[in-house]
Amino acid sequence: MEKAEPEILCIDYWPPEQLTPAKMRAYQALIRERQITKPRVIYCRSARSTTVEYLATIPHEWVLQELAQRANQ
Repeated sequence: MEKAEPEILCIDYWPPEQLTPAKMRAYQALIRERQITKPRVIYCRSARSTTVEYLATIPHEWVLQELAQRANQ
């Protein structure tokens, strides 16, 4: 069975200091597995927040659940 092409636009907003190394590793794992592609990270210096944009093969809520699960391992 062929894998679906990532086509669901997802945007995650991270307040200051909330995008931890464990969460970044979770993103990297999903990128390696081609569950998400074309990541774009935007850091806002004035707000000290981070926005992560990407295309996903699964609904955004599922991606967030997967990221949380992997970050807590």
